[in-house]
Amino acid sequence: MFVLVACCLLLALSVSDGTLVHDINATVGDSALLQCSANMYPTELRNLRFYWQDDRNVVLYSFKEGRAMAEHANELYLHRITAFPQDMKTGNVSVKLKNLTLEDNGRIFQAFVAVSESGGMRRQRLICESNLHVAVPYKNVSLALNFETMTAVCTTKRGFPEPLVQWMLHFSNNSYNIIDSKDTHNTAMQDPHDSLYSFNSTIHIPEGPYHSVTCLSHNPTIRMTLNTTWILNKGAAMWSLHVWAEGLIVAVLLLA
Repeated sequence: MFVLVACCLLLALSVSDGTLVHDINATVGDSALLQCSANMYPTELRNLRFYWQDDRNVVLYSFKEGRAMAEHANELYLHRITAFPQDMKTGNVSVKLKNLTLEDNGRIFQAFVAVSESGGMRRQRLICESNLHVAVPYKNVSLALNFETMTAVCTTKRGFPEPLVQWMLHFSNNSYNIIDSKDTHNTAMQDPHDSLYSFNSTIHIPEGPYHSVTCLSHNPTIRMTLNTTWILNKGAAMWSLHVWAEGLIVAVLLLA
């Protein structure tokens, strides 16, 4: 069963070289906090040097000698980054990336801090890494039935990434069967202009004492699930067009 959680998620782990790695899930238009701590003693800002870059070596933010070096930041990020100077003295070199787009999806962001070595030399050390996953929520899901072919079609549009779809057949005693994925036919279409998906999933409804059929559409990045249910006629899988016209119930819900 799919589970709905908050729309912005963060998972942190540490790799063998000591670099702290975060996985961040967010939605288009929101902000993502790229967290990082240098674990240093309180220091004067004039002694702090660090910068953030993405996996293309494009600089997001640079700080040196007590000030942000805007001239070093790429125009892709120049007006989208917020830093926290009040926290930098204690080693907090986190930055916030605003106005997320699908162009940011899959980007890897790295923080480098200047570390003093013997002899007074400094070298840039990678201390934090953030993997960003950006989604567009699907707004609704619809369900249509074909009585001649005994098929049900579930449709959801204008979201990202491609959804995961699950089908359930319910009995009147509140038990249910989950349709095996091999018994579904799925079609995904991606808009070449904005990369958003439209998705159709089709099943054949077998004969049996079923009370209703449910389609669940799950966005794996933000872990949001929509569902819609069609109430069948008196628990039977065979019904007439007249009963169909009277018995349609469509509900779009978020699963808790």
